[in-house]
Parts: sequence; structure tokens; C-alpha cells
Amino acid sequence: MKTLVVGYDHSWKDKRVMRTIEIFSKLGKVYYQFAGSNDLSIAQPKGDIQCFPFSRDEMPGRYRLIKRVRLDQEILRLVQDLDYDLAYFHSFPASQPVKIFREVKKRGRKLLYDLHEIMPEQFLPERLSFLNPVLWQILKTQLSLVDGVIGVSDEAMKMMFEKTGITKPFLIIPNYAVTGIQIGRYVKNEEIAIIGGIRRKITINDNLLRELKKNFKLISIGTNCDIADEELPFMNYDLMMDRISKVKYTLLAFQSRSDPQYPNDIYSLPNKFYDSLAAGTPVIIDNRFVSMKKIIEETNTGLILDLSKEPYKDLSLILNASGSYDSYLKNLGRYYDKFVWDNSKEDNFVDFIATIMNS
Repeated sequence: MKTLVVGYDHSWKDKRVMRTIEIFSKLGKVYYQFAGSNDLSIAQPKGDIQCFPFSRDEMPGRYRLIKRVRLDQEILRLVQDLDYDLAYFHSFPASQPVKIFREVKKRGRKLLYDLHEIMPEQFLPERLSFLNPVLWQILKTQLSLVDGVIGVSDEAMKMMFEKTGITKPFLIIPNYAVTGIQIGRYVKNEEIAIIGGIRRKITINDNLLRELKKNFKLISIGTNCDIADEELPFMNYDLMMDRISKVKYTLLAFQSRSDPQYPNDIYSLPNKFYDSLAAGTPVIIDNRFVSMKKIIEETNTGLILDLSKEPYKDLSLILNASGSYDSYLKNLGRYYDKFVWDNSKEDNFVDFIATIMNS
């Protein structure tokens, strides 16, 4: 089987994208478009993979919009010219979000759409959110053209199907950890790691953080947190997992938009959530996070708190959770397979691909 994987603005080493590349390379030839330079010395995964490292900044033209349109034209040309059986989109050219899907179907090829986010809610900056209804219409048209969809959470997928009125065969693949760390390998330090993203603000009551500092050392990883005792940048995956495995808890409380019920936050299952659980470290999450909350309730592997409104109640719950801590660790070992990518999950993905190709 020959597969065209369109990463669009994702880098070649994006964990979710690279996972699909590795699987498709086992099934046959892969054409892989990603955002990057022409230096392929750092961008050659194993297998029969032909790379197309397209960078918007390297496109001719003085203005960003012109460069963007020219980048999109290059990707459209791949769709038109390459010989493939399946096109797998991790994103889409912004200037022609429907045309490129139609081009795949015009050629009689199968088309799968991996929606990392709830696209219409995420695609534009918040100041342009009044255009979201247009994006929902675009998603509706895109879904009408695809043969199947891959999503991150049941809740996000349900929202997209309900709002567009279109249902397609789908598979849920959360952002599983690449690997895990054996429970009990390290003695837990009296530390709490605050994990977020560069463009996501932390929504934790400052009073709670100050009180926590009396009992724990606060470290931040990959996010700005002025009150932290130690700030660490994003780091090599193995180093990050090693560091997370030594803390007592990781704390996830981010907010990407002004609305605390922003769907791409509350229905998210981010990498750092699974990384923490796979590293053998219980999590503390804000109760806004519907999808994460469901998993924590099912597995009893952490605390669910109102991190923005009830600082002293939350503090007592964290301090009093020591009696449950051994249970958290035991459950992290018991449910380890739920947090880490493995052969069974790869088999499910391959079976889904086979079903689509034979439909």
C-alpha cells in the first residue's frame, strides 16, 4: 500500500504524526509532507519513506499570505501528482481547505482525516472567533468527503459529529505516551510539577500555589509560572519522563481561551496527561477537564479539584490525599496499558485502515 501523509504545519518529529508514519511504513511506501527545512539529515525516519519538507518561510514572496498560498499550492501538487492509495491528513492547506479533499476523491483514492483538535474552535485566533460558523461549515464539507476520521477523545468526536450532522467511521486514538517508567523505580520527591504549554495560561489560584509551596517544591515544565521554585523548559522526551517520574504529582490546569469551557481544553487528552500517568506519577487536574476527568475517575489515579475557585479546600484535599497515595501508585501499575502506546493499539489502527481500504 502507498500512503500520502500530509502533516502540513506539523514538524517531522511531531509525536502523533510520526506514529502514523512508522505504522504506514510497515505497510508499504510513504510520502511524507511536513513543516521543515530541506535538511533531510535530521528528517529521515526508517522505511521506504520519501520526505517533502515544505517550509512556508522558504516559499517565494514578500508577504506571509503569499508564502502561505504558495505552500498550499505545493501540497496540492503532491495530492495531484503522486501515486498513492490512501491520503492521510493531519491538517489541511488553509487557503484551500475543501479543494484538496475533493482532489483526493476525484482521483478515486481513500481519504482519512486525523483531527488533533476540534478544528473550527481552534483554527483561528480568538479575536476572529466570529468566523467559527464558517469553519464549522468547512468541517461539514470535509467530513462529507472523507472515508473515516481519527480523533483524540470521544467527547470531541461527538461534538464534531453532532454540530455538523455528519457521522463517519471513526477511531479514537488519544495522545498516548511513547513509553513508561516502572512504578517504584524512583523514590518520590515532595514536589509538584506544573505542566502546561507555551501558549496556554495556567489557571491555578495563586493563594493555592503559595500554600502548596509550604509543603512541596513547585517545578514548572514547558510553561511560564513565576511562582514556581524551578522552571524547566521543554526537554528531550526521555529526560522529561525521568523528571516527571520523580515528583509526587503533576498538576494540569491550563486555559487556551478566555472561556473556561473552551471545548479544545475541556475535551482534550494532552500528551503530558498520558506522559505523567505512564511515568508512574498521579495527576491533579482541574474539574473543567471532562475527558481527563473521566479517565481519572475510572482508574483512580489522581485528584480532581476546582483549582481556580476553592484554594484552601483544594489544599486540604491534596495534603489529606497521602492516605490514598499508595492506591494511586498501585492503580497506575494496574492500568498501565491504558496510558502507553503498544502493539494492541497499533493493531487496532491497522485493522481500522484495512476496513477503510476495503470499504
